[in-house]
Amino acid sequence: MKKSVFALLLCVFVTSFSWSQEWLTSFKFAKRLALMEDKMILAIWENSASYAYPVLIEDNKGIKYEVKLFEDENANKLVWEYFVPVIISESNYDQLAEDYLKDKSYQYKERFNDDFLKVMDPNGNIINTKALDEYGILNLTRLIRSYALNLSFLKSEMTGYFENKSFSSAFRLAVKYLDFATYAKDDVKKEIVNLSDIYMNEAKTLLEKSNFDNKSALTQKIELLDLNKDLILGRHRKVYRALKKTNETSIDKINKSLYAFLQYASLKGIGKIEESLKWQGQVTQNDLNKIKFLVK
Repeated sequence: MKKSVFALLLCVFVTSFSWSQEWLTSFKFAKRLALMEDKMILAIWENSASYAYPVLIEDNKGIKYEVKLFEDENANKLVWEYFVPVIISESNYDQLAEDYLKDKSYQYKERFNDDFLKVMDPNGNIINTKALDEYGILNLTRLIRSYALNLSFLKSEMTGYFENKSFSSAFRLAVKYLDFATYAKDDVKKEIVNLSDIYMNEAKTLLEKSNFDNKSALTQKIELLDLNKDLILGRHRKVYRALKKTNETSIDKINKSLYAFLQYASLKGIGKIEESLKWQGQVTQNDLNKIKFLVK
């Protein structure tokens, strides 16, 4: 009941903001709203939002116009249509850096710290670590095309992690992000895989601290899922070579179908069609449906 009332109040509150085109100023609120609306967050540091922020917008003929993001009504309408926009207070920097920068790459830390727009998932993890600037000006239309992702596919796993961070919730979300990357456009596959890595690394840490009876089998599953990432990114021969070094008898029963899928997809990917067929019967229908997205 409390959640339903909160959701209703949230919808009413954000409607007033979207009508006025004002950006949110509560990061916590923005994350909750993004989760509800299955949207990515568009975030910027407070100091960066205090001056006219130039962006490019393309019309339906591809003609580009330079506008000021926080001053142009059409630009802000676009932002609200595709993202949950939030201006993050500089006073939150130390806490957010502590929460989000541990074990992150140099490129990730650079994007976290810079003055540019950051696209984040509802948990606050950044996806757009590569630049989309043109001559120093962000192309907002290109940003939308690439990163205005509909996250309804991840709804259950995203909510589970949002409400309760644990090995299981982190692992499930990491795996779901890999599936999401499988079906995603080529220009964002790698960055979605990187998002999956954030959650999988968290799952690894939590698994190491656990006393699960099947800990070794779960560790093996994570290792096999690392190969799945390579399949998604088109590195079929790398997966094939890695699997050649494995012993099928060492694969735990909970990982048999995943192992068979990796064998089947990598062999098809390098053109060993006849050899791949011996694995097909061990692959689940759900994984078979992915093949046309992995082997082109």
